[in-house]
Amino acid sequence: MTVRTYVSTTVRNDRVDEVLHALEDVDPDAIVAAVNRSDAPDVPAGVSVSLTGDAREAVKKQLDAIPGLQWEIDVRDTEDRRA
Repeated sequence: MTVRTYVSTTVRNDRVDEVLHALEDVDPDAIVAAVNRSDAPDVPAGVSVSLTGDAREAVKKQLDAIPGLQWEIDVRDTEDRRA
């Protein structure tokens, strides 16, 4: 069984790096699944990241430090079922 934590949020373009760094502090091996940015700094950007294990509490602690940020967290068993 392999558990991963998936985090998605929409944040202003100029704050994407702040969110990514906060999540990488939880898991340095975090996988950035998607970042949808525009060229304008104040336009919303979508961010999706996958972290190892059940990192809900650590993610909440890190992201609570970023004012006004809302996010979704989903923890899933990603066991390879192809075998």
